[in-house]
Amino acid sequence: MRVLASIQSLNLSSPIPHLLLLPKTNPPQTLVKEHDKNKSRQYSSLLLVSHKSRSLVLRSQKRPQNNMSEDTDEMFDDLFDKYGKVVYKRNDQKPAAAEVDDDAESLSFAVALAKVANEVKADDIRVLFVKPLVYWTRFFIIATAFSRPQVDAIGSKIRDLAEKQFKRVATGDYKPNSWTLLDFGDVVVHIFLPPQRALYNLEEFYANATPIELPFENQNQNQFRR
Repeated sequence: MRVLASIQSLNLSSPIPHLLLLPKTNPPQTLVKEHDKNKSRQYSSLLLVSHKSRSLVLRSQKRPQNNMSEDTDEMFDDLFDKYGKVVYKRNDQKPAAAEVDDDAESLSFAVALAKVANEVKADDIRVLFVKPLVYWTRFFIIATAFSRPQVDAIGSKIRDLAEKQFKRVATGDYKPNSWTLLDFGDVVVHIFLPPQRALYNLEEFYANATPIELPFENQNQNQFRR
């Protein structure tokens, strides 16, 4: 199943004239591990542990067979009967349809932030769908400013729109730096001065990310590409 997000559903004032096709992304799947009951007689201890309250793990440690008692054998047999199939599942796992909805909502948010950056004359604005590449966000916004006051202006406008229209508050830098980062969770904004944009070259580092076509003219879009 591929994630298909229609720009027409984003309720933007400047619609993009075609559909965006985002790469396939599946929520984490339930995993099943089989354990051989007959191997129980080779082990002297069995440890059942819970990993972050999300999984049940069977671990064992070998010991010579001649030290094994019948009672121990029976205990292990009972444990393997009960826990021979170990299933663990993320408690926050979402259905595929919910993931699609979240992607579309994040896309709408990212494009809205990119438009605001463009209004403050940010240059070479990119929106990248990075969800298939990283676990901690869905979209990057990358933009260039030509002075620290402009970095501050872009960051302020983005934060204002996010808070007033989307009720979202960013973590990250509030002082204008040569690389300022605003983290909204599902969308991360990177504002660079030109030397740092060229030096870190996030577009190259995340070259497999899907670029999103934006509903405005993108200035100097090839300036920092290698």
